Amino acid sequence: MNVLKLKEFTDAHVVYLYQPEGKGEYGEVVYHFTDNEAKIAKMAEDTSNWHANKALSKVKECVGENNLPIQFTQAWY
Repeated sequence: MNVLKLKEFTDAHVVYLYQPEGKGEYGEVVYHFTDNEAKIAKMAEDTSNWHANKALSKVKECVGENNLPIQFTQAWY
């Protein structure tokens, strides 16, 4: 599970914070509208890339659907 929170939205990019299992420090996912690219700007406290990749995928999906919620829980149970 990831908790994702919208941190920043501009004409150039959108930034989401993600927190694995709702614990520890947040990481950051940035989606740049100019080149349609998303990247992990900061890894969360979690030591694996698994949660980061899940958050990255979800942010890409939300941008593609033109749906940018302020906060949501990403679950895959």
